[in-house]
Order: sequence, then C-alpha cells, then structure tokens
Amino acid sequence: MAGIDSVVRPDLGSRRGIGVGAFLLALVTAGAMAHVGVRMKGIEVAYALGRERRINTELEEERRRLNIEIGMLKDPVRVVSIARDTLKMGPPAPADIVRLRPGQILGARPAPPPPARRPERVLAPPRPAVRVGAVESPADVAPPAGGGAAAEGDE
Repeated sequence: MAGIDSVVRPDLGSRRGIGVGAFLLALVTAGAMAHVGVRMKGIEVAYALGRERRINTELEEERRRLNIEIGMLKDPVRVVSIARDTLKMGPPAPADIVRLRPGQILGARPAPPPPARRPERVLAPPRPAVRVGAVESPADVAPPAGGGAAAEGDE
C-alpha cells in the first residue's frame, strides 16, 4: 500500500521549494529594479551637473567681458573727452571758484562777524563798614562807589 499513499498525498517538499524560489525571484527582481532606479537617478544628476557647468562657464565668460567693458568705460581719457566734447565742460573760470571757510556751508549766507566786546566795568573795592560802638547798622554802611543797586522806588 505504499504505492497508493504516494499517489494520494502530494509531495510537500516540492511546494516549499517553489515558494522559496518565488520569494527569491521577487527579491532579486526588487534589487534589480532598485539598482536600475539608482543608475537612472545618477544619469539624471550627471546631465544636470553638465548643464550647470555649461551655464557656469557662460556666466564666467560674460563676467570677464563685463569687467573689460567696465575698464574701458572708466578710462580717464574717454571720460575727459566725453565731458569736453559731448557735455561742453571745461575747467572753471577763476571768478567761478568759491572758497569756503571751515564750517561754512555752500549756498548759506556768511555768518555775521562777532559783536565787538564792551570793556568790562571795574568796580572799586568795597569800603569798610563804619562802626558805631560795637554794633553795625545797615544805615551806617555807605553804598559802593559807582552807583550800586537802586533802592525800591527809584526807577
């Protein structure tokens, strides 16, 4: 009866082998797809890098040309010829030269000269107070020379 059991029961070992093989095939396929994707991304990056390098080279060339043009435009001989011929400029006439004092602002009126100083009045030294006995009274003190302060009522 060994022959009947082998016909009725399928071999489980061959089924497991098919499942493992299918899993390995799926794993290898996924790895291959990932590898292809990484390679494609690398190629895209290489193209983008080449494009940026080309743009960089063009910009450096343009910058070099612009620096040369700036040098030509700043040439003093060219500036003087444009000022003289196109703008009809020349050196100023001696009457057109304005000299400013330190601190003076162009276009402002000159500051008036400082006022003359009046001589200071020299006061005579105060005289000693007159003593009547041992007590001083304000009435006994003479006003200072030169007309001191005016009293109330004098105006």
